[in-house]
Amino acid sequence: MNGLMRRQVSCGAFREALQTLCQMHRDGIHQLDHFTFPIALKAACSSSSTTLRHGQQIHALVLHIGFQCDIYIANALISMYCYCAHLRDATLVFDAMPQRSTVTWNSIMGGCIRNGLPHASLSYFSNMSDDPDSVTMSTLLHAHARLGASALRSGRAVHAHVLRWRGLACYQQIAMQTSIKMKNPCCVVDNALIHMYLESSCLSYAEKVFQGMPLDNRDLVTWTTMMSGYIRSDLQHLALATFRSMLEQQQQQHQWSWSDVVVSLDSAMLATVMPALTSLRHGKEMHCFAIKRDFDQSNVFVATSLLHMYAEFGSIDCAEKQFQRVEEKNVVAWTAMITAYAKHGRCEDCFRLFGEMQLQGGVIPNHLTFMGVLTACTHAGLVEQAKDYFNCMTQDYGLTPDMYHYAAMVDMLGRAGRLKEALKFIAAMPVEPTAPVWGSLMAACGLHHDMKLGHEVAKIVLDMEPENPGNFVFLCNMLAQDQRWDDVSVVREAMKRRGLDKIPGYSSVHVSP
Repeated sequence: MNGLMRRQVSCGAFREALQTLCQMHRDGIHQLDHFTFPIALKAACSSSSTTLRHGQQIHALVLHIGFQCDIYIANALISMYCYCAHLRDATLVFDAMPQRSTVTWNSIMGGCIRNGLPHASLSYFSNMSDDPDSVTMSTLLHAHARLGASALRSGRAVHAHVLRWRGLACYQQIAMQTSIKMKNPCCVVDNALIHMYLESSCLSYAEKVFQGMPLDNRDLVTWTTMMSGYIRSDLQHLALATFRSMLEQQQQQHQWSWSDVVVSLDSAMLATVMPALTSLRHGKEMHCFAIKRDFDQSNVFVATSLLHMYAEFGSIDCAEKQFQRVEEKNVVAWTAMITAYAKHGRCEDCFRLFGEMQLQGGVIPNHLTFMGVLTACTHAGLVEQAKDYFNCMTQDYGLTPDMYHYAAMVDMLGRAGRLKEALKFIAAMPVEPTAPVWGSLMAACGLHHDMKLGHEVAKIVLDMEPENPGNFVFLCNMLAQDQRWDDVSVVREAMKRRGLDKIPGYSSVHVSP
């Protein structure tokens, strides 16, 4: 029966596996052993929203039979409770264990990270009495990644510990034991190191780890993590170069055809590369990769990335076609298309699509959706319609506006010349207005030559952002419009004393080869 349950779990028949457990219990508890319960708990963790209830029932059966001291069952219980965000129950099981293994420590450490407690994970590691393995090291590094730059020093110490750990004579034995569950334990740890350094804003260290990895040890997670780090650092050209290197090395090492290489790509890889594209031609090439894997229709993340890419490059018609190809549109896909229409001045299409979205069952607009609609209202100068959407967001959907929504409304009223109404709107805000909100009103004052109000608002903005040179430049421009040249000189001198320089504008032109 254990073999039957194992096959059912491997085939995804989790409900049937739990039914098999019930049948075994009815036939007599003598059929239940320490192999039965870990399989049943794995099935419970995969049985949707009833996981905790099923897991607790299995735990009660374990206690009834007296198997609570079995290390394999206890490890499975810890994993189940951590998966269900019941860390306290997982801790109780952990504390009651007479014996622990490396898997036990890995389970409780991973559970702490999963539930947002990286410091607790580090605390468990400091008390760990068993030998660490690759899972321990990667878990420890993920805890440091959660802590970010504040834990960089400690993270580098862990890196040194990893190097010493790899040099131990027993490392090969540990790797062989771990490889039962992991294809390459070295790769897992290196991936965690790269992720930790990227989360700590240390791109150079992440690059050193990446470059030091043997080519055979790099998997799709390695390449994807490194490319995402380049993109976050605004180094799109390096992200694309890394992507090309990955394709070339895969083809050379495995002697694959290009079609085989394309099939090896996953959705995470394609979605990561999209923001790095620098031309529409590159975007269409990536779209070809997605089509060969059927990701442009079936995978909403890749499909939405393609949609956003076409919109960013100004090909709104291609974005429309891509939106229509998405099989199961979620709020992200709807929002991406609504925002694309808004940015390209297609206001009527934006409002039409928002209306269609509201009619879709189960798709609820979010903050970004309303931001797109408000942007369209701003472009079209539809003040009253913007007010209706703003009220709809709060009253119909219970969404709390953030500063971007408030700034959009102030910008809307300001562009329409309704400066006093914009000022009243700011005064009525339930939260303290930030510099961008006041900045929108300041820009509107300059647009409509209301110098008196503009100067007052400018003083508020400068007090809130004294190191932003753009605010000083805008004040200079307003003073120049009023021909107050002495005041312009005073503001420019103030900029020099603070060491602020006007950020020059620049343009770029892409020339196809």
